[in-house]
Amino acid sequence: MSGSEKDEKAPSTWDKYGVKIVLAICVVLLCIGLIVVIVFETQRPGPEPKPWQKFRLPDTLIPVHYDVEVRGDLSTFALTGRVDISVRCATPTKYVILHSSEQEIDRSSPPTVQGSGDTPSVTSWFLYPENEFLVLELSESLREGAVYTVTINFRGTIRTVLNGFYRSSYVNEQGQRRYLGITDFQPQDARKAYPCFDEPSFKATFTVTVVHQQEYTALSNMPLESSESRGGGWVADRFQKMIRMPTYLLAFGICDFDSINATTSTGIATGIWARPEYIAAGMGDFALDVANRVVVYFEDYFGVPFPLPKIDHIALPDFNSGAMENWGLITYRETRLLYDTNSPSATVRKATARIIAHELAHMWFGNLVTMAWWDGTWLNEGFASYIQYKGLDFVDPAMNVMEHFAYDRSQAVMVDDALTSSNPVYRPVNTAEDVTQIFGSIIYSKGASILRMLENFIGEDTFKKALKNYLSKNAYGNAVQDQLWAELTTAAREDGQTDLDVKAVMDTWTIQMGYPVVTMTRDYTRGTAEVTQRHFLVDSASVVTVTSELGYRWYIPLTYLTQANLANTPVLTWMAPNEGTKTITLQGAAASQFVLANINHAGFYRVNYDPTNWQLLANHLNSDTFQDIPADNRGTLVDDAFNLARAGMLDLTTAMSMTQYLVKDRHFIPWSMALRATGYIETVVGSVPEISNLWQPYMRQLITPFYEEVGWTLLPGDYNTEVGQVMAISTACEYGNSGCVNNATMMFDQWINTNNNSHIPERLESTVYCTAIQHGGSREWDFAWQQYLTAEASEQTLLLPALGCTQDTDTLNTYMERSKDDSLIRRQNAPLVVRYVGRNSVGKSLAWNFLRDNWDFYFENYDGTSFTMTGVVEDVTRQFSTQEDLDQLETFLAAHPNQGTATQAFSQAVEGTRANIRWRRDNEAELRTWLTQAQG
Repeated sequence: MSGSEKDEKAPSTWDKYGVKIVLAICVVLLCIGLIVVIVFETQRPGPEPKPWQKFRLPDTLIPVHYDVEVRGDLSTFALTGRVDISVRCATPTKYVILHSSEQEIDRSSPPTVQGSGDTPSVTSWFLYPENEFLVLELSESLREGAVYTVTINFRGTIRTVLNGFYRSSYVNEQGQRRYLGITDFQPQDARKAYPCFDEPSFKATFTVTVVHQQEYTALSNMPLESSESRGGGWVADRFQKMIRMPTYLLAFGICDFDSINATTSTGIATGIWARPEYIAAGMGDFALDVANRVVVYFEDYFGVPFPLPKIDHIALPDFNSGAMENWGLITYRETRLLYDTNSPSATVRKATARIIAHELAHMWFGNLVTMAWWDGTWLNEGFASYIQYKGLDFVDPAMNVMEHFAYDRSQAVMVDDALTSSNPVYRPVNTAEDVTQIFGSIIYSKGASILRMLENFIGEDTFKKALKNYLSKNAYGNAVQDQLWAELTTAAREDGQTDLDVKAVMDTWTIQMGYPVVTMTRDYTRGTAEVTQRHFLVDSASVVTVTSELGYRWYIPLTYLTQANLANTPVLTWMAPNEGTKTITLQGAAASQFVLANINHAGFYRVNYDPTNWQLLANHLNSDTFQDIPADNRGTLVDDAFNLARAGMLDLTTAMSMTQYLVKDRHFIPWSMALRATGYIETVVGSVPEISNLWQPYMRQLITPFYEEVGWTLLPGDYNTEVGQVMAISTACEYGNSGCVNNATMMFDQWINTNNNSHIPERLESTVYCTAIQHGGSREWDFAWQQYLTAEASEQTLLLPALGCTQDTDTLNTYMERSKDDSLIRRQNAPLVVRYVGRNSVGKSLAWNFLRDNWDFYFENYDGTSFTMTGVVEDVTRQFSTQEDLDQLETFLAAHPNQGTATQAFSQAVEGTRANIRWRRDNEAELRTWLTQAQG
């Protein structure tokens, strides 16, 4: 460096980095500040939502009484009305909030609120469709304790969709189309007919006036009080004041029906209403007799008189469900209420009597005492589904209906409840979709089953006493299940069961999904058995993601009998949730004799045994004394074995060995239960030729002796004899017995040639129709279709599934396409068509493709009815058992995130498909080997 250059000083650390340090500190402080703000904001409560933005109604106003007037025009289907609602103010409020949906509020005569003193005025009002609310804003708050009258004028239509106030029609004997208007409000559709507080706890009294054209008759919950002319051919019928009830039980209708009537021994007027020609033909006579007798029986059974002066039962051409328990005006689908005594059928007779008993049981459970909210719906439906059997047993004790219970109720729902996508009978309900989805097999069939189990361990007299106390204390009000458990505990302790806590026991069955399998492992030397319990899942590979505070453990009333003591009263021993393994001493069990548990399938659980006991049971079933085991237990043994094998808890060969004895059994209950259990194989691998070609002959050889014994000549006798014959013939035809198929096709051919089917017994029509169409061609199908178009409703009920039996895929597609046209197939029946096609072994992919392509049609028309959508999804996806099936299902769900009331059904379809894939992987080869050896 030369001497002329400047000598500079080296920079310090601060000079180099000071500014950067300051900036970094500022950034850090800024970040900390932002974090503090974010945390503060997220923890600080947000703005309180407006009361109409909440799903539930506020409890500020309590309805006391409704004056409802509706004017229904069956020419134009216009609906106009006015409702005056007396409300008591529980908490001061500036809003009147109630439900209103699909109505036009009259702007020329807007809503008003009137009181006994200075009354705030309605400053504005609006509809809030998200929660189906009508909101009235007031100039000032209503006064606590004061009573006001809310008046609303509204307009709408008599709907085509089968809920709210809707229309139906039929063609009379003169060829004229006649219309009627009827209501169906459960669970959330009263709001579609008139503005109201549409929740079950908002009970009130009602006075109803129906204005109609004078050629029609009006009906409602109560008897007619007065009738006046409104001029121009219009009549206003005012009905007596109705006692306190929720809105969903209100009912009214306009029709030109006739009725038959009788009075019970306790003074209740009973009426059966239907088309005039059906009443004239005597098709309501059986229902009238049953209804008249059952209501008196229930008055005595519950110890609480029926509080209304009359009960009408009306048969409707179009109705979404089977029936609805409107207090004093019970509505039914025609085919569920009417019974043609000129074409007697034990199956139809039982179904008619059972549904009447079910709806009448609701008059106490559901109507007199109502659940506080929809999460307790099982209290209504479970009880009605159980108590109906007591009513049915009273009507026809020779039927021995409690022997049917396991097949009717427990067996099918146990398959659904063995999935991780199941739900408890008591579950939270927080959205409109939750309300609709809760109506399913769990609350009906599982609810009924656990109540039967409860009565079985607590005793019939104690059970009845507790029910009477529960109904008396809560009459005209609302209740929750804990109130029922308290009454049952009190009654049990009064009757000597001092250590029984019903709530502790029943909570394990109601607030957690699923059920246990009890494994009984015997020590044949000591005469004891170790029993354990675990949550039974039909797919052992599935993972339960919904936790249970009870740990999926149960209080189990385990009953058993030893072979030497089958005629004795069952031994009862309790298994507690906290008992991992329990050792019990088997009373009178020799090492060479079997032990049978869960006697009469009274408990809602499955039983697994050690291999030796399974073999002892199989040996006894194959002996001449197999009928020592009760009929329902014979069926349960097959059902448990096959489901345990599905879950990988029992070897499939053991399950198959339990079916071999059926070649000797002539009772329809074990046969029916066995067919449902083994039907899983038919469903999953029935389309696999190498399995089907072995399975069909195996089942055919089991049923043929039964079929040949009963023959086609109608057997006189009791219900069980008649149904057994029908079951034997239908099963023989289904599995290709040549004599059965030939006889059925000849009968159908005679019908075609003579245009007269009087030679086909009514009880065998469904078998003849399906068999002939399955083995026939276009001639048979086209004839049946033409018959369907002009047939009465009862005959259509038989033809509808039969038309889905054809093996021609083009015809099946045509059939499903036609089902969307309600001029050909009633709207209520359209979903059934795709279900029947889905059950057909050749219709699996057709039905699935049709459902996918027409999803909008089904969603728009049937999403409000959980039974409909659930049934469609179940039947269309039941046969899914390949990875391709699963991929298609998951692709569809990804493209349709809102499945509405079918949400749970789709979840179960995915889980079921995965289980079917696993089952095929693990069992196909073993099944093929067993069937080959069995027929060798």
